[in-house]
Amino acid sequence: MDYFRGRLHSNRSQFYSTTENENGPANAPAAPAHEDIASLAYSYWEARGYRGGSALEDWLRAEREIARRK
Repeated sequence: MDYFRGRLHSNRSQFYSTTENENGPANAPAAPAHEDIASLAYSYWEARGYRGGSALEDWLRAEREIARRK
C-alpha cells in the first residue's frame, strides 16, 4: 500500500485533534482509522486497474464513505 503512505496523507490527523473550551476538553469526532481509509482508497485505485485518478481524491472519497457508514 505504498500508494497511500506519502506525505499527502500523513498530516490529515492534525484536523482531528481535541480542543479546549470554557467547559473543559471537547473531543472532536473520532477519525476513521488510517488503515481503514488507506485500504478503501487503495481498493478504488485497484478497481481502476492501478491507473489514473488521484491519491488525494481516493483518500477523501474513502474518508467520506467510512464517515457515512457510521
